[in-house]
Amino acid sequence: MSYKNFYKSSLTALILATTAGYTSTSIAALATYTQNFEGMTPLQGYPPNDLSADGWQIYGILYETDPYIGPANILGQYGPFEAANGEPGSIQGVATGQGGPTQGEVVLAKYTDYNNQDGLARGYVAASTYQEQQIGVEDVGSIWRFSYDAKRGNIEADSSALAYILTQDFAEGSEIFISNDSTNLPVEWGRYYIDFLITPELVGDNLSFGFVATATGNNGSGIFYDNIVFDQVAPIPVPAAVWLFGSGLIGLIGIARRKKL
Repeated sequence: MSYKNFYKSSLTALILATTAGYTSTSIAALATYTQNFEGMTPLQGYPPNDLSADGWQIYGILYETDPYIGPANILGQYGPFEAANGEPGSIQGVATGQGGPTQGEVVLAKYTDYNNQDGLARGYVAASTYQEQQIGVEDVGSIWRFSYDAKRGNIEADSSALAYILTQDFAEGSEIFISNDSTNLPVEWGRYYIDFLITPELVGDNLSFGFVATATGNNGSGIFYDNIVFDQVAPIPVPAAVWLFGSGLIGLIGIARRKKL
């Protein structure tokens, strides 16, 4: 099973607990989000800090074997928590000295949970850092893009990384998950994105976007990210959106909605 296909099911278990029990009396529309991390201060540690104030959340999951190469049993999970910013207690933090011409001075360093030494000794710790919103009626027919700059950090063998968009319908127990693999990025900065079409039956679903890093032992898992944008790319007339959904094409990604068993 491929890395992407595996995470369609396994990462959902990670993110599901971050929003389980979520209820709302009104459904807000998706909103543009941008962040270049300039002005944030490194090594603030536990919340409150600049990342938690910006709405970043985290969740961790422990796998028995490497989820990068195939299905793996879940041994435990923890969270959700507000994001820490650098040590102690962090799985991410803003950093300086890694930017390029378009990244500025401050970027996001993403890595797994090295505070979970017991888990790293027993298996593979996957740590997610994410933002979440809710899909509204007015979003139907629109294409939303999660774009970001990224480059390789200190990631090593037996570690993996990805960026993702996840939608979840808690009432039906169904979800859509798509990702970009960040494991083998070059050391030079590049621009990457994921496009996602909002269809009628996604109204009311939670939508999360963010990054995951997975490692065992104390192997490096770092990836640098910057210039994060979540924004509407272009509207599509509702009949066209319905036709795309009916033809089995979810947005531009070709991954059908699936129900959890």
